[in-house]
Amino acid sequence: MLIDAKLLQADQEARNAALDVSRSFIVQAPAGSGKTELLIQRYLFLLATVALPEEVVAITFTRKAASEMQLRVIEALRRADAGEQGDAEHDKLTLSAAREILRLDDKLEWRLLESPHRMRIQTLDAFCASITRLLPVTSGLGGAMNTSADADMERLYREAATATLDWLANEDSGRDAFERVLEHLDYNVGAYVTYLAQMLAKRDQWLKFTGAGGVSNPAAVRKQLESTLAAQVAARLDALYRRFTKLGAANERRLLRYAGEQLEIKNGAPHPLAALDDKQWPPADPANVAIWRAIANQLLVKSKDDLRKTVTVNDGFPAKDNGEKKAFREWLADLRGEDELPELLGLVRQLPDPVYDEDQWRVLVALFDVLPLAVGELQRLFAERNVTDHVQVAIAAGTALGSTEDPSDLALLLDYRIRHLLVDEMQDTSTRQYRLLELITAGWQADDGRTLFCVGDPMQSIYRFRDAEVGQFLAAREQGIGDVQLEPLLLRQNFRSGETLVGWYNDTFGRVFPQADDIATGAISYAPSVPVAAHAGAGAVQIYPLIDASSQEEAACAAAIVAKCLAVDDDSDVAVLVRSRAQLPLLLDDLRQRGISYRAVEIDRLTDLPEIIDLLALTRAVCHAADRIAWLAVLRAPWAGLNWSDLKLLIGDDRELTVAELLEDDARLEALSAAGRERAQAVMAQLQKFAPTHAARSLRESVECTWLALGGPAALQTTAQLENAYRFLDVLQKLERAGTVPDIAALESLLDGERVSSPGNESTRVQVMTIHKAKGLQFDHVVLPGLGRSTGSGRKDVLSWLTVAADDGGSDIMLSPLGPRAALERDPLHRFIEQAAKDSEQLELDRLLYVACTRAVRSLHLVAATKTKSKGAELAAPPAQTLLRRLWPVLADSFESAFAADGVASTAAVTEEDPVFAAPPGRRLAESWQPPALPSPPPVSFDAAPPAEREVDYYWVGSAARHAGTIVHRWLQKMAD
Repeated sequence: MLIDAKLLQADQEARNAALDVSRSFIVQAPAGSGKTELLIQRYLFLLATVALPEEVVAITFTRKAASEMQLRVIEALRRADAGEQGDAEHDKLTLSAAREILRLDDKLEWRLLESPHRMRIQTLDAFCASITRLLPVTSGLGGAMNTSADADMERLYREAATATLDWLANEDSGRDAFERVLEHLDYNVGAYVTYLAQMLAKRDQWLKFTGAGGVSNPAAVRKQLESTLAAQVAARLDALYRRFTKLGAANERRLLRYAGEQLEIKNGAPHPLAALDDKQWPPADPANVAIWRAIANQLLVKSKDDLRKTVTVNDGFPAKDNGEKKAFREWLADLRGEDELPELLGLVRQLPDPVYDEDQWRVLVALFDVLPLAVGELQRLFAERNVTDHVQVAIAAGTALGSTEDPSDLALLLDYRIRHLLVDEMQDTSTRQYRLLELITAGWQADDGRTLFCVGDPMQSIYRFRDAEVGQFLAAREQGIGDVQLEPLLLRQNFRSGETLVGWYNDTFGRVFPQADDIATGAISYAPSVPVAAHAGAGAVQIYPLIDASSQEEAACAAAIVAKCLAVDDDSDVAVLVRSRAQLPLLLDDLRQRGISYRAVEIDRLTDLPEIIDLLALTRAVCHAADRIAWLAVLRAPWAGLNWSDLKLLIGDDRELTVAELLEDDARLEALSAAGRERAQAVMAQLQKFAPTHAARSLRESVECTWLALGGPAALQTTAQLENAYRFLDVLQKLERAGTVPDIAALESLLDGERVSSPGNESTRVQVMTIHKAKGLQFDHVVLPGLGRSTGSGRKDVLSWLTVAADDGGSDIMLSPLGPRAALERDPLHRFIEQAAKDSEQLELDRLLYVACTRAVRSLHLVAATKTKSKGAELAAPPAQTLLRRLWPVLADSFESAFAADGVASTAAVTEEDPVFAAPPGRRLAESWQPPALPSPPPVSFDAAPPAEREVDYYWVGSAARHAGTIVHRWLQKMAD
């Protein structure tokens, strides 16, 4: 591709403007554009304008990103301190800014290198926590609390939901609401608890409607919700209205009205089409939704969104007419050339009436009464356990800051302290986080010296499951944030990928992405990138179309590609990126069988690992003497290693006694092999010795001591396995009660939520991870397998809702109650919200693909399998929810070519030789193993003189703070005297 000089010039102008510290910007920084470097340069330039480094605040959304930014700032300062000048122009600029900061650092005694905590580079969650600590009472959070992990929170949410139902079932005041919702769910209490627990995790999104104590004015809430629904209906109608207006079709309106009149005669009931005006199409007003639905139904077949080919008397066209039937068929034939028209008609056909019916509203009001009670129960549990979650911290921070119209004293104090605010990954902000930014910057003026700098890439917004609303990036770009107007900048250069790759990105995603931005739907148009001159001619994209291939064949193809990439040279790295962890087991097996070492990043569940399976069996055996499977697993584990023959002899045909009781049967023990008998007795001795019933020993201590005594750590091969074992023990400690685990299933569920990484070794060059984990990273070679495979559907909530970004950066919500599946299928409002959510998910799949593909530096490999239909006679389109379906406009020709070649897949092209498969050997501790001896205590000398005391130098405080402290202490002493 040719490098566009104009785009390069525009890119450089944008980078220069971004360093103007007197102006506020929002920067769109596509993949590989050097966003972090620009952010660091802006941060350093801003530090040069303030009296204290704390006046510049940089906010990121992950601890990893905050840590990386801080480390890179420190690295720049250290390099500048060492006298480095840099080679590349951007590096020279960074080091020049760093030298200026070092000069100020020395002049103002900041001591940034010795006290890096003075650089306020932190996550938004950490920033919120700092706010709540300043005003613990006003915020409502109270004193310092621990923020628990998601897995712990899920357990607390369920506990709060259960407690809520217990209270409602026994209190007259809430019983009506409880029974109304329960009736709506067909009296499925389990579903009720699950739904409430899910809703508690998203309570910040609906509390603004319910309030903390229920809805005080249901009529006003209903009006607001129906207004939002009407606006969404009108938006869908407007798209079809504009399309039909371009078509003209005055005669066609007459034909539609004719069909409506004939149907009125035939059915003896009014029909919406009979009221159609010959002169113009109905305005795109929600009041006209019935007539637009009738138009869509008249043009489409019933079963799917395809245009009719013919019509009958049942469609309003009798056999004997004046040519209307023929004219209508001709119009239908003309419409088949209109791209996307059937899809627009299908959307309109599903539109609901823009009002709630009374049954829906009755259930919603009942839910509005129940949900705040569940929040109250959750807050009670938070106080009891001294824990909280990120949602509560953010709510508390918003409470502490007040509102944009009435800011709190803390908001005014922050307004004084913060001169410049930088926000990274702006495209991933949730509505709650966006509002927080509005509160922080409330009252800022364009000429008061304070600036807001937001940077991100809406094309990489892939966190809808974390409530990210990409439309808010668009709203901020168009409307600003609160009182701050933001100048938009767009970076163009891609410093990461080769020229061929960048050209493929531009061609592919220019076709895949929507053609225009849309705040409400979250549609993002593609912004082309420009490769740098150093990457001219570099890069490659390979497509591997597999026809009717099995999952094993697809995994083998991907593994062969990895092997081929590794063979290119000894230095390059390879990443295997997948949409879901469920797509990996076969591929990982294939890599292991080929002898390819890999590093899997948070792929395995704890419960899938051998060391955890053994520890879980030991825990179950300690807790439950009658758990035969657990006891046999303990005897089979590496620390005992009884063979199958010994286990069979031990159990025999007994169905009543526990394994512990069988181990006390001398006759059965004698039947075992000598080695088996010795090991079984040793295991039994340790289990009895460290049983939790002895002394004041917790379950964690019992399991850990038994495991250590049996030689559990000695049976492990890596440090990572030992770390996993102690993660298990930490989880166990959280759940144990009175020396046992009341619910083993709860323990296993909590462990399932714990993800671990396989570290590989020093020579490992292959990384395996999800696409979400790969965001922000880059690799020489990227392999994307399983593009044709779909993932599981999302879970359902008590409310079916959709958050819609508003033009002002805020959000509106469409809302309906969930119910039994049969009822939902008949509910137009639910179907509309569900379809709108699916549409947003499809748009995010485009962005997920963009993130995955743009990780590549040298080569990109796309592996996908699709099916045939009509008994292999033709190629079937990929399923709708797959990544391949999103790429189908680009990749269809490759698959058609492969299918034309008798369905020969590309596996053979990358497979060099058949791998040698070998089953991993079983492991067992050596019979001679003994616990290691305790180390000798270090010698203690009583003759040595005590070390000399020296005054502590609080160099990090600074002279101003030291003098202030001296004065305060003098006043305290004076008051005490």
